[in-house]
Amino acid sequence: MVPKRVTQILVESEAGIVDSWAKRNGWRVNIDLNRLEISAEVPHPKDNSPLFLHGELSGYRAIPPAWRFIDESCNVTKAAFPAPGPVVNGKSSIFHGNVVICAPFNRLAYQVAGGPHGDWGEWTGWFVVTGDFATAFTLAEMLSIVNVHLQFSPGRMQ
Repeated sequence: MVPKRVTQILVESEAGIVDSWAKRNGWRVNIDLNRLEISAEVPHPKDNSPLFLHGELSGYRAIPPAWRFIDESCNVTKAAFPAPGPVVNGKSSIFHGNVVICAPFNRLAYQVAGGPHGDWGEWTGWFVVTGDFATAFTLAEMLSIVNVHLQFSPGRMQ
């Protein structure tokens, strides 16, 4: 595993870009370098209700973050998760009914973490997952992909 200090340095090097991105897009984002966590609050485009996205960053960049939508009590629930939007131009939403963000940049999407994707191999190869998937290689890019998919979400999961 990557030493904590190395991950802290890598995350810190991206923090300014994340802050700039968040300000431009109306997100409130906090990066906790000591705990290696990122938390974001964003209004759902459908009804402006707050969504809370949490990322666990230990081992980042050797492995992708563990991204979850959580409720105010920090629980993963369907009600805290955006509903998937329609298929657009043959592309499906990264928001899936299993309340996992299905993208190579989310370690929770990999089978080794209980996710649905055994076909992606080990999460240590997240930079080289091939296919027609939503790819992002920095924290700001990951937030941007989530934001794009939120624009097509009809609300929250039921």
